[in-house]
Amino acid sequence: MPSNPIEQPLKVLAFAGVFLPGYKGGGPIKTIKNLFEQAGNDISFKLVTSDRDLGDAKPYTSVTCGEWNQMGNASVFYAQSGKRGHRQIAGILREKNYDLVYLNSFFSPRFSFYPLLLAKVLRQRVVLSPRGEFSEGALGLKSLKKKVFIAVYKLLRLHRGTVFQVSSNYEAEDIRRALGPNVDTQVAENIGAQEFAENLKPRKSGPLKAVFVSRISPKKNLLVAIEMLQKVQQSLVYDIYGPIEDQDYWRDCEKAIAALPQHIQVQHKGTLNPDEVVKTLEKYDVFLFPTKGENYGHVIAEALCAGLPIVLADTTPWRNLQNLGIGWDLPLTNPDAFSAALDELATMPAEEHLLMRQNVLSWAKHKFSQRDAIEANIALFKYAYEKN
Repeated sequence: MPSNPIEQPLKVLAFAGVFLPGYKGGGPIKTIKNLFEQAGNDISFKLVTSDRDLGDAKPYTSVTCGEWNQMGNASVFYAQSGKRGHRQIAGILREKNYDLVYLNSFFSPRFSFYPLLLAKVLRQRVVLSPRGEFSEGALGLKSLKKKVFIAVYKLLRLHRGTVFQVSSNYEAEDIRRALGPNVDTQVAENIGAQEFAENLKPRKSGPLKAVFVSRISPKKNLLVAIEMLQKVQQSLVYDIYGPIEDQDYWRDCEKAIAALPQHIQVQHKGTLNPDEVVKTLEKYDVFLFPTKGENYGHVIAEALCAGLPIVLADTTPWRNLQNLGIGWDLPLTNPDAFSAALDELATMPAEEHLLMRQNVLSWAKHKFSQRDAIEANIALFKYAYEKN
């Protein structure tokens, strides 16, 4: 039997490759932040993360690296680079002053595989959240390296006893397809944004204002989004926000932008801090995001909270959007459907477009004001703790 009475708050030791004050890691940062804020009174969280933002050469200066920092409801340890950081991670795990280890990636060598191996040696309970890494689109990137990684993982039988957190049954199917039918998957949807648009205004005359917010990398499929604009008949502006993670990929995007017709204008407008996203999205008319795959997609939730109609690929858990009257989820095999949806929005009367935005915002307020996701996350950790 577990030694810690379940009436006491569970102590969860989490690992993630990037966290605040970083922002380049996108959705997972918001996922973990929302979890700590919303479930932190029921569960005691500690987090071990990197001492620098994604792709940065230098560590943060606003936190104390190599030590514990109090960040809201959680304590955060910023592990230093190199062997020192590995020793820090090992030392924290060996202290065993936690009930569960919570990993926020499958493929991260430093913040998933290494602590997972140590946790298994130490006979600790593990919850692993792959954050969409098993979607078909994600596995297709650097596929050989990932196949080798999965083969080693299965050879070591590391999935035995590990509880996998998924955001939907779609993600559970992806994991079982890769790791086998007996993997223990538990659905606990990510905890969404709690910030909403405050003042929706009728759309002004002129080009349709579309927006993309995410890391600029092949998985997010920005290049395909740009190519889709070739067939759009109406005037359109597409503003891109996000860190350029892959320079070669961005150069391909720039070439595609240069080939667009004159009535389509595309520009990169830099990056956004997490607290700027909803306020920025609120100023646009539509969120265009034909991603190759998301287990949740926090920026999609934020677009909905900004009252934006969304035009997505059908590679996310956000489905049935047309019937809900909040957007489109379309197959990537039919790029013309994306162009047609944008033209439909561009020719929609301003009053009708405003009504659609009000419907989106109303739906989002109902969806994200529920405690269902919070309770599901708490139940996930309790299940993993009580599991034999």
